[in-house]
Amino acid sequence: MRYFLGMDAGASKTFCVVADESGRILGFGRGGPGNHQGPGLEAVVAEYRRAGEEALTQAGLSGERIDYGAFCLAGADLPQDYAMLTPAVRSLGLAREIVIKNDTMAALRSGLSRPWGVTVICGSGTNAAGRGPDGTEIVFPGLGWMSGDWGGGGDLAREAIRRIMRAWDGRGPQTMLTQMFLDALGMPDMEALLHALYEEKIPRISVYRLPPLIFEAAYRGDAVAQELIVMQGEEVGITAGTIIRRLGLEETDVEVVLGGSIFKGKGPLLFDVIKATVHRTAPRAQVVVPEFEPVIGAWLIALETGGGEATPAVYARLRATMPPALRR
Repeated sequence: MRYFLGMDAGASKTFCVVADESGRILGFGRGGPGNHQGPGLEAVVAEYRRAGEEALTQAGLSGERIDYGAFCLAGADLPQDYAMLTPAVRSLGLAREIVIKNDTMAALRSGLSRPWGVTVICGSGTNAAGRGPDGTEIVFPGLGWMSGDWGGGGDLAREAIRRIMRAWDGRGPQTMLTQMFLDALGMPDMEALLHALYEEKIPRISVYRLPPLIFEAAYRGDAVAQELIVMQGEEVGITAGTIIRRLGLEETDVEVVLGGSIFKGKGPLLFDVIKATVHRTAPRAQVVVPEFEPVIGAWLIALETGGGEATPAVYARLRATMPPALRR
Protein backbone atom coordinates (compact mmCIF):
# COMPACT_ATOMS: atom_id res chain seq x y z
CA MET A 1 0.00 0.00 0.00
CA ARG A 2 1.24 3.48 -0.86
CA TYR A 3 0.67 6.54 1.35
CA PHE A 4 0.33 10.22 0.51
CA LEU A 5 0.37 13.44 2.54
CA GLY A 6 -1.34 16.75 1.80
CA MET A 7 -0.74 20.01 3.66
CA ASP A 8 -2.56 23.32 3.30
CA ALA A 9 -0.96 26.23 5.17
CA GLY A 10 -2.79 29.53 5.21
CA ALA A 11 -2.62 32.85 7.02
CA SER A 12 -4.48 31.59 10.08
CA LYS A 13 -4.02 27.81 10.22
CA THR A 14 -2.22 24.76 8.86
CA PHE A 15 -3.99 21.46 8.10
CA CYS A 16 -2.40 18.15 7.16
CA VAL A 17 -3.95 14.89 5.98
CA VAL A 18 -2.39 11.44 5.52
CA ALA A 19 -4.27 8.82 3.52
CA ASP A 20 -3.52 5.65 1.61
CA GLU A 21 -3.81 5.44 -2.16
CA SER A 22 -7.38 4.13 -1.89
CA GLY A 23 -8.47 7.44 -0.32
CA ARG A 24 -8.82 6.14 3.24
CA ILE A 25 -7.86 9.00 5.58
CA LEU A 26 -5.62 7.69 8.34
CA GLY A 27 -4.45 10.85 10.09
CA PHE A 28 -5.28 14.53 10.44
CA GLY A 29 -3.16 17.21 12.08
CA ARG A 30 -3.40 20.94 12.55
CA GLY A 31 -1.07 23.82 13.32
CA GLY A 32 -1.11 27.60 13.50
CA PRO A 33 -0.43 30.30 10.88
CA GLY A 34 1.55 29.00 7.91
CA ASN A 35 2.45 32.07 5.84
CA HIS A 36 6.12 32.90 6.32
CA GLN A 37 5.50 36.49 5.19
CA GLY A 38 3.98 37.15 8.62
CA PRO A 39 5.73 35.41 11.55
CA GLY A 40 8.81 34.33 9.56
CA LEU A 41 10.17 31.05 8.21
CA GLU A 42 11.25 29.46 11.48
CA ALA A 43 7.86 30.00 13.09
CA VAL A 44 5.82 28.59 10.22
CA VAL A 45 8.09 25.57 9.73
CA ALA A 46 7.36 24.70 13.37
CA GLU A 47 3.64 24.75 12.52
CA TYR A 48 4.22 22.56 9.45
CA ARG A 49 6.04 20.09 11.71
CA ARG A 50 3.30 20.14 14.33
CA ALA A 51 0.53 19.46 11.82
CA GLY A 52 2.53 16.87 9.88
CA GLU A 53 3.70 14.89 12.88
CA GLU A 54 0.21 14.85 14.40
CA ALA A 55 -1.21 13.42 11.16
CA LEU A 56 1.57 10.84 10.88
CA THR A 57 1.17 9.79 14.52
CA GLN A 58 -2.58 9.27 14.10
CA ALA A 59 -1.89 7.25 10.98
CA GLY A 60 0.73 5.12 12.72
CA LEU A 61 3.26 6.01 10.03
CA SER A 62 6.58 7.80 9.71
CA GLY A 63 7.74 10.14 6.98
CA GLU A 64 9.85 7.37 5.46
CA ARG A 65 6.67 5.49 4.60
CA ILE A 66 4.96 8.44 2.85
CA ASP A 67 5.55 8.19 -0.88
CA TYR A 68 4.67 11.75 -1.79
CA GLY A 69 3.77 14.93 0.06
CA ALA A 70 2.16 18.03 -1.49
CA PHE A 71 2.71 21.19 0.53
CA CYS A 72 0.40 24.01 -0.59
CA LEU A 73 1.67 27.06 1.26
CA ALA A 74 0.47 30.63 1.57
CA GLY A 75 3.42 32.89 0.86
CA ALA A 76 4.80 30.63 -1.88
CA ASP A 77 4.42 33.47 -4.36
CA LEU A 78 7.74 34.31 -6.00
CA PRO A 79 10.80 32.21 -7.01
CA GLN A 80 12.71 33.34 -3.93
CA ASP A 81 9.90 32.00 -1.74
CA TYR A 82 10.21 28.55 -3.30
CA ALA A 83 13.99 28.65 -2.97
CA MET A 84 13.58 29.27 0.76
CA LEU A 85 10.64 26.98 1.46
CA THR A 86 11.76 23.89 -0.46
CA PRO A 87 14.83 22.98 1.67
CA ALA A 88 12.97 23.93 4.85
CA VAL A 89 10.08 21.58 4.08
CA ARG A 90 12.37 18.81 2.86
CA SER A 91 14.32 18.98 6.15
CA LEU A 92 11.16 18.06 8.07
CA GLY A 93 11.27 14.52 6.68
CA LEU A 94 7.48 14.25 6.40
CA ALA A 95 7.62 12.49 3.01
CA ARG A 96 10.20 10.83 0.76
CA GLU A 97 9.28 13.04 -2.20
CA ILE A 98 7.73 16.49 -1.97
CA VAL A 99 6.16 19.12 -4.18
CA ILE A 100 5.54 22.69 -3.06
CA LYS A 101 2.79 24.84 -4.52
CA ASN A 102 0.94 28.00 -3.63
CA ASP A 103 -2.06 27.38 -1.37
CA THR A 104 -4.41 28.46 -4.16
CA MET A 105 -3.64 25.19 -5.94
CA ALA A 106 -5.02 23.20 -2.99
CA ALA A 107 -8.23 25.23 -3.09
CA LEU A 108 -8.41 24.71 -6.85
CA ARG A 109 -7.99 20.94 -6.70
CA SER A 110 -10.44 20.59 -3.79
CA GLY A 111 -13.33 21.80 -5.93
CA LEU A 112 -12.61 20.23 -9.29
CA SER A 113 -14.10 17.10 -10.79
CA ARG A 114 -10.89 16.79 -12.87
CA PRO A 115 -7.30 18.03 -12.49
CA TRP A 116 -7.72 21.32 -14.44
CA GLY A 117 -9.67 24.53 -13.91
CA VAL A 118 -9.52 27.97 -12.29
CA THR A 119 -9.86 29.20 -8.72
CA VAL A 120 -10.33 32.56 -7.03
CA ILE A 121 -9.79 32.83 -3.27
CA CYS A 122 -11.39 35.59 -1.19
CA GLY A 123 -10.71 35.44 2.52
CA SER A 124 -9.00 38.27 4.37
CA GLY A 125 -7.31 38.99 1.03
CA THR A 126 -7.54 37.54 -2.45
CA ASN A 127 -5.59 35.38 -4.86
CA ALA A 128 -6.21 33.29 -7.96
CA ALA A 129 -4.73 30.41 -9.92
CA GLY A 130 -5.45 28.04 -12.78
CA ARG A 131 -4.27 24.79 -14.32
CA GLY A 132 -4.79 23.82 -17.94
CA PRO A 133 -5.46 20.34 -19.34
CA ASP A 134 -1.83 20.22 -20.50
CA GLY A 135 -0.55 20.89 -16.97
CA THR A 136 0.27 24.57 -17.50
CA GLU A 137 -0.18 26.43 -14.20
CA ILE A 138 -0.79 30.12 -13.58
CA VAL A 139 -0.65 31.54 -10.05
CA PHE A 140 -1.07 35.27 -9.46
CA PRO A 141 1.42 36.75 -6.96
CA GLY A 142 -1.35 37.58 -4.48
CA LEU A 143 0.58 40.42 -2.84
CA GLY A 144 -2.35 42.79 -2.46
CA TRP A 145 -2.33 46.25 -3.98
CA MET A 146 1.31 45.94 -5.08
CA SER A 147 0.40 43.08 -7.44
CA GLY A 148 -2.82 44.69 -8.66
CA ASP A 149 -5.26 42.85 -6.38
CA TRP A 150 -8.46 44.17 -4.85
CA GLY A 151 -10.93 42.29 -2.72
CA GLY A 152 -11.34 40.06 0.27
CA GLY A 153 -12.35 41.02 3.78
CA GLY A 154 -9.74 43.71 4.34
CA ASP A 155 -10.40 45.63 1.13
CA LEU A 156 -14.18 45.28 1.39
CA ALA A 157 -14.21 46.56 4.96
CA ARG A 158 -11.92 49.49 4.20
CA GLU A 159 -14.00 50.50 1.18
CA ALA A 160 -17.17 50.27 3.28
CA ILE A 161 -15.60 52.50 5.94
CA ARG A 162 -14.69 54.99 3.23
CA ARG A 163 -18.33 54.99 2.10
CA ILE A 164 -19.75 55.58 5.58
CA MET A 165 -17.26 58.41 6.13
CA ARG A 166 -18.46 60.05 2.91
CA ALA A 167 -22.07 59.58 4.04
CA TRP A 168 -21.17 61.30 7.32
CA ASP A 169 -19.58 64.36 5.71
CA GLY A 170 -22.14 64.62 2.91
CA ARG A 171 -20.09 63.51 -0.08
CA GLY A 172 -21.94 60.22 -0.43
CA PRO A 173 -25.39 58.69 0.04
CA GLN A 174 -26.64 57.56 3.41
CA THR A 175 -26.33 53.85 4.22
CA MET A 176 -27.45 51.50 6.96
CA LEU A 177 -23.82 50.36 7.17
CA THR A 178 -23.07 53.44 9.28
CA GLN A 179 -24.98 52.31 12.34
CA MET A 180 -24.15 48.64 11.76
CA PHE A 181 -20.41 49.38 11.78
CA LEU A 182 -20.64 51.72 14.78
CA ASP A 183 -22.45 49.03 16.76
CA ALA A 184 -20.05 46.29 15.70
CA LEU A 185 -16.97 48.33 16.63
CA GLY A 186 -18.44 49.72 19.85
CA MET A 187 -18.25 53.36 18.73
CA PRO A 188 -20.77 56.02 19.86
CA ASP A 189 -20.58 58.11 16.69
CA MET A 190 -18.63 58.70 13.49
CA GLU A 191 -16.24 61.19 15.02
CA ALA A 192 -15.22 58.63 17.62
CA LEU A 193 -14.73 56.05 14.88
CA LEU A 194 -12.55 58.43 12.88
CA HIS A 195 -10.31 59.11 15.87
CA ALA A 196 -10.10 55.40 16.75
CA LEU A 197 -9.01 54.56 13.21
CA TYR A 198 -6.50 57.41 13.08
CA GLU A 199 -4.98 56.40 16.42
CA GLU A 200 -4.94 52.72 15.36
CA LYS A 201 -7.04 51.68 18.34
CA ILE A 202 -9.21 49.26 16.35
CA PRO A 203 -7.57 45.82 15.91
CA ARG A 204 -7.19 44.61 12.35
CA ILE A 205 -9.12 41.45 13.17
CA SER A 206 -12.13 43.58 14.14
CA VAL A 207 -12.07 45.21 10.70
CA TYR A 208 -11.81 41.81 8.97
CA ARG A 209 -14.99 40.71 10.77
CA LEU A 210 -17.11 43.47 9.22
CA PRO A 211 -17.85 42.03 5.73
CA PRO A 212 -20.81 39.86 6.84
CA LEU A 213 -22.54 43.13 7.77
CA ILE A 214 -22.07 44.35 4.20
CA PHE A 215 -23.80 41.22 2.89
CA GLU A 216 -26.60 41.62 5.44
CA ALA A 217 -27.17 45.24 4.46
CA ALA A 218 -27.10 44.37 0.76
CA TYR A 219 -29.66 41.61 1.35
CA ARG A 220 -31.88 44.16 3.09
CA GLY A 221 -31.72 46.46 0.07
CA ASP A 222 -29.02 48.96 1.01
CA ALA A 223 -27.73 50.45 -2.26
CA VAL A 224 -24.24 51.27 -0.96
CA ALA A 225 -23.73 47.74 0.35
CA GLN A 226 -25.06 46.28 -2.89
CA GLU A 227 -22.59 48.35 -4.89
CA LEU A 228 -19.73 46.93 -2.80
CA ILE A 229 -20.89 43.36 -3.37
CA VAL A 230 -21.16 44.01 -7.09
CA MET A 231 -17.62 45.45 -7.10
CA GLN A 232 -16.33 42.31 -5.42
CA GLY A 233 -18.23 40.01 -7.77
CA GLU A 234 -16.98 41.80 -10.87
CA GLU A 235 -13.39 41.66 -9.63
CA VAL A 236 -13.68 37.91 -9.00
CA GLY A 237 -15.23 37.40 -12.44
CA ILE A 238 -12.60 39.52 -14.20
CA THR A 239 -9.80 37.67 -12.42
CA ALA A 240 -11.23 34.25 -13.29
CA GLY A 241 -11.85 35.33 -16.88
CA THR A 242 -8.27 36.53 -17.25
CA ILE A 243 -6.87 33.15 -16.23
CA ILE A 244 -9.38 31.37 -18.46
CA ARG A 245 -8.15 33.41 -21.44
CA ARG A 246 -4.48 32.90 -20.61
CA LEU A 247 -5.04 29.14 -20.49
CA GLY A 248 -7.09 29.18 -23.70
CA LEU A 249 -10.18 27.70 -22.04
CA GLU A 250 -12.84 30.13 -23.33
CA GLU A 251 -14.66 27.45 -25.34
CA THR A 252 -14.63 24.79 -22.61
CA ASP A 253 -16.89 24.01 -19.65
CA VAL A 254 -14.05 25.06 -17.31
CA GLU A 255 -14.82 24.85 -13.61
CA VAL A 256 -14.26 28.05 -11.60
CA VAL A 257 -13.76 27.14 -7.95
CA LEU A 258 -14.57 29.79 -5.33
CA GLY A 259 -12.85 29.49 -1.96
CA GLY A 260 -12.71 31.65 1.16
CA SER A 261 -14.95 33.22 3.75
CA ILE A 262 -16.28 36.02 1.51
CA PHE A 263 -18.19 33.43 -0.53
CA LYS A 264 -20.13 32.48 2.60
CA GLY A 265 -21.83 35.89 2.67
CA LYS A 266 -25.62 36.13 2.77
CA GLY A 267 -27.70 36.32 -0.39
CA PRO A 268 -27.28 35.44 -4.07
CA LEU A 269 -26.01 38.80 -5.37
CA LEU A 270 -22.28 38.00 -5.25
CA PHE A 271 -22.67 34.69 -7.09
CA ASP A 272 -25.02 36.20 -9.65
CA VAL A 273 -22.48 38.89 -10.52
CA ILE A 274 -19.58 36.42 -10.64
CA LYS A 275 -21.44 34.08 -13.00
CA ALA A 276 -22.52 36.90 -15.30
CA THR A 277 -18.98 38.29 -15.48
CA VAL A 278 -17.30 34.91 -16.03
CA HIS A 279 -19.81 33.94 -18.73
CA ARG A 280 -18.83 36.96 -20.81
CA THR A 281 -15.48 35.23 -21.29
CA ALA A 282 -16.48 31.56 -21.10
CA PRO A 283 -20.20 30.97 -21.70
CA ARG A 284 -19.99 27.28 -20.70
CA ALA A 285 -17.99 27.83 -17.51
CA GLN A 286 -19.30 26.29 -14.30
CA VAL A 287 -18.95 28.21 -11.04
CA VAL A 288 -18.26 25.74 -8.22
CA VAL A 289 -18.24 25.93 -4.42
CA PRO A 290 -15.82 23.24 -3.17
CA GLU A 291 -17.15 20.13 -1.48
CA PHE A 292 -13.90 19.64 0.45
CA GLU A 293 -11.55 21.76 2.52
CA PRO A 294 -8.39 22.78 0.59
CA VAL A 295 -6.20 20.26 2.45
CA ILE A 296 -8.04 17.49 0.58
CA GLY A 297 -7.04 19.24 -2.63
CA ALA A 298 -3.42 19.17 -1.45
CA TRP A 299 -3.72 15.44 -0.82
CA LEU A 300 -5.18 14.89 -4.30
CA ILE A 301 -2.22 16.78 -5.78
CA ALA A 302 0.14 14.46 -3.88
CA LEU A 303 -1.73 11.41 -5.12
CA GLU A 304 -1.71 12.52 -8.76
CA THR A 305 1.88 13.77 -8.68
CA GLY A 306 2.88 10.38 -7.35
CA GLY A 307 1.15 8.58 -10.21
CA GLY A 308 -2.17 7.79 -8.53
CA GLU A 309 -5.63 8.52 -9.88
CA ALA A 310 -8.55 10.27 -8.19
CA THR A 311 -11.22 7.73 -9.15
CA PRO A 312 -14.85 7.80 -7.94
CA ALA A 313 -13.88 5.09 -5.44
CA VAL A 314 -11.14 7.32 -4.02
CA TYR A 315 -13.61 10.18 -3.57
CA ALA A 316 -16.07 7.83 -1.88
CA ARG A 317 -13.45 6.69 0.65
CA LEU A 318 -12.36 10.27 1.32
CA ARG A 319 -15.96 11.18 2.15
CA ALA A 320 -16.45 8.09 4.31
CA THR A 321 -13.29 8.62 6.41
CA MET A 322 -13.15 12.43 6.56
CA PRO A 323 -12.72 13.97 10.03
CA PRO A 324 -15.52 16.35 11.12
CA ALA A 325 -13.14 19.33 10.96
CA LEU A 326 -12.82 18.87 7.19
CA ARG A 327 -16.53 18.59 6.39
CA ARG A 328 -18.09 21.71 4.88
